[in-house]
Amino acid sequence: MTKQRDYGTTKDIVTRLVDEAGGVKRAAFLLERAVSRVYELCDPACPDQMSYDFVRKLSEFCGSTAAAEDLAALAGGAFMPITIDDGDLSRIAADKAHEHGRVTTQLFVALGDGKVTPDEARELLKQVDSELRALMALRAKLVSLTKG
Repeated sequence: MTKQRDYGTTKDIVTRLVDEAGGVKRAAFLLERAVSRVYELCDPACPDQMSYDFVRKLSEFCGSTAAAEDLAALAGGAFMPITIDDGDLSRIAADKAHEHGRVTTQLFVALGDGKVTPDEARELLKQVDSELRALMALRAKLVSLTKG
């Protein structure tokens, strides 16, 4: 798509979503709409907006993350894609609990003197991000189990 879209606008997010889904033709096929209609939904000059149902379909079936990233940013957070481990849930939970304890201890030790250097902060941030991904992977595993 060649029309300029202002970064972060709804039309920009929808365009990225469609691109991540494989382009306009594939998105049109998945949404059961005409190619011209999908172009309109991406066009900043067109007042029509993509429905949330369409956003969900493209996100689910194509693994597109543009909408999730945008919504997370609007909510003051960040979207972190995760993978679900096929292993034993009790083993996974035990491993994650052990890791959580280790990271939490390191965090409290670093913060204990009230002085955290930029290098310490960067290293702790890596560990905390890794921990968050692990906990969210465990959560995703539990959610998948609720669906049978």
